[in-house]
Amino acid sequence: MTYLPARGLLAAVLVFASSLLAGCDNTSSSPTAPSTGVGVLQVVGARPIVRAAEQLTLAATAAGVAATGVSWTSSDATVASVTAAGLVTARRAGRTTLTASSTAGTGSVALRVVPDFAGTWAGALARPQLTCAATSAAALCAPGATTAGTITLTVTQAADRATATLRDSAEPTAVLALTGQVLDDDQLSLAGRVDVPAVTPALRVDASTFRATIDPTRDTMTGSYVLTVDRAMPPAALQPDYRAQVQFRDLPRR
Repeated sequence: MTYLPARGLLAAVLVFASSLLAGCDNTSSSPTAPSTGVGVLQVVGARPIVRAAEQLTLAATAAGVAATGVSWTSSDATVASVTAAGLVTARRAGRTTLTASSTAGTGSVALRVVPDFAGTWAGALARPQLTCAATSAAALCAPGATTAGTITLTVTQAADRATATLRDSAEPTAVLALTGQVLDDDQLSLAGRVDVPAVTPALRVDASTFRATIDPTRDTMTGSYVLTVDRAMPPAALQPDYRAQVQFRDLPRR
């Protein structure tokens, strides 16, 4: 067995400890790669569906903090335009994507613009199809009676949801409350019924399959619906009176 002198043994221990310390060094001679990923901005203030001519203001945040130096773009400015301040103006029916960009990242939202049906529309209507019960006492069903008439439609709209009141001159005492929405093809779809009076009705008027479109250049409405009328014939209760296919064209907005 060979023994090292005390001084030599100490030197060996120091060398061994030094190598251990070097192996435990957490520093690296290779530089850390900088982050090159683009962050994500959150767009706030957006709604997925708006009416044509409606405005809304957008903002952008990064990690919950308002982003600075943001620029805005629209993939189709003819559908909806956006200013540098994030003010969006819906211009016509269609779809677009609004994008916010800054040094912090980008973010976008999809937007659908639907036609603006809100307002009161009134004018002439026609009834190309009319089916009357043999017992009908309706003026519309009298021999030689005209099937022409008038309509007044008042629409309230929030995004793609709509409510309306309809007056058809064939039944002047009936004001129909309608509900519906703007369909994917941008048609307004409504339906509703009214009983007159509400309790023990002598008259029931139903408007179904109401469909209408807007000509944005003329600001007119064209459409159709089916009017079904039940009437009490004493001593009998409500029974079918007549059914009419109704058409209207180019109603102006008041």
